[in-house]
Amino acid sequence: MLQLPVTYTQPLSEDFITDGDLLIELADIAWKSPENPEGLELDEWQRWLLRHLLERYPGNHPNPDLAGRLRYRQAVVSLGRQNGKSLLAAILGLYGLLVHQRSGAQVLSLASSSDQARIIYSRVLFVIQNNPFLSKRFKKATEQRGILTADGTGRYDVKAAKESALQGIPISLCLFDELHLAKAGMWGAAVLGTSQRRDGMVLGITTAGDQNSQTLIELYKSGKKAAAGDTELERFGFFLWEAPENAPVTDPDAIFAANPSVAAGRIPLEQVISDLKTLPEHEARRYRLNQFISGTAESWLAGDLFRKAAGSGVEDKVGAVFALDRTLSWTHATIAVANEKDGKQQTELVQTFVNPNQNQLFDRMIELNDKYSPRAIVVDDRMFPGLGHRMKQVGIPTWKLFASEVAAACSLTHALFSTDKVRHNNDPLLIVQNPNGVVKYLGDRWFIARKESYGEVDALMATIFATYVSERAQHAQIGVF
Repeated sequence: MLQLPVTYTQPLSEDFITDGDLLIELADIAWKSPENPEGLELDEWQRWLLRHLLERYPGNHPNPDLAGRLRYRQAVVSLGRQNGKSLLAAILGLYGLLVHQRSGAQVLSLASSSDQARIIYSRVLFVIQNNPFLSKRFKKATEQRGILTADGTGRYDVKAAKESALQGIPISLCLFDELHLAKAGMWGAAVLGTSQRRDGMVLGITTAGDQNSQTLIELYKSGKKAAAGDTELERFGFFLWEAPENAPVTDPDAIFAANPSVAAGRIPLEQVISDLKTLPEHEARRYRLNQFISGTAESWLAGDLFRKAAGSGVEDKVGAVFALDRTLSWTHATIAVANEKDGKQQTELVQTFVNPNQNQLFDRMIELNDKYSPRAIVVDDRMFPGLGHRMKQVGIPTWKLFASEVAAACSLTHALFSTDKVRHNNDPLLIVQNPNGVVKYLGDRWFIARKESYGEVDALMATIFATYVSERAQHAQIGVF
């Protein structure tokens, strides 16, 4: 099934001229990748999009400055994750190298980090290195130092999305990944970089963002105006696949609307629905339904999932994982424990402290270590600076969490609750604190934000940390970290 975008800029005519046909033919003949070494079969929606993105003005256009030119100088494509965005961008990257070869191509891949931008670049490099016809056209093609055309006039480089990276570069094609993370001014800087190039284009391919994604919010506004026929935005292309507002996250029609590869049958619908059931709703809506979310979402875990996980707690604390957390004001601290039994993580609260201090908590960690020989005792290094180091010095197997792993702990523990792999003992304090936990995004990561939460969350966070490390500990040898 060909799933068209729900919002997109219409072509100038039904029989519009496009470079997309030749590019599709080239991709059909030459494109290979590590995942598809025998060749590539583009989905119909991908062919449709390439044709529309590379529309040209007719040669007899009344404005001679536009006759025969690429229509779009800027274009934004937004759709759910895992639909093949990087593949499309890579095909367009090869197009940028070839179409501008006479005038000296300058193709850039931009993203929030060089490593992310290199995903597209590496796909282009693989195709060039594995095709004799293309490899002859490039005398230098390496993982780190760019792809250089045989005559030395054109190149493809990877840049982190910083304004300084764009200064003085006459860009012919800029492939901008992760627009939802783009810093203010970056898109404009890229557009200015193409202003002196005939058929220069800035193309962004992204998923939806949150209230902090100001660049993408402004581009959506322009895109929707362009799609509505604003003549001043005729050279702005906009192609948006997204689910209807308030649609259930597992509704097949909503999934198809945001994920043309699912609608095409390349990704099984049943697999997507199964995966969605393990994700927090805010994450499912953003990355699969391609819907904007607020920077701060509601409760981290649905109440029915928490209630379903009620059990009798930890049957055996010997060799278990203990975790410590505190309130921001140091009025309380809580220790939780978790251990695996029959494929489920059993967890319960061990002890709560009133107005604790680090020496008191350190002494208690020594007692727990002596009594239960835990696989690990977990602390958030930001909440207990120095405590983890003291524990390590006396031989306690210590797992110190930093910001990125706190986000991973929240995500994995949510997935365990969603797949019925957690059993807690219905401790009244945990029952009270569970709905307090509020989600906040930082880039692509989400975590439970203590300041934004509706009350204290020390018992909840200790439970999450213990559960997370206990699950991880099944697959890793725990030492002193």
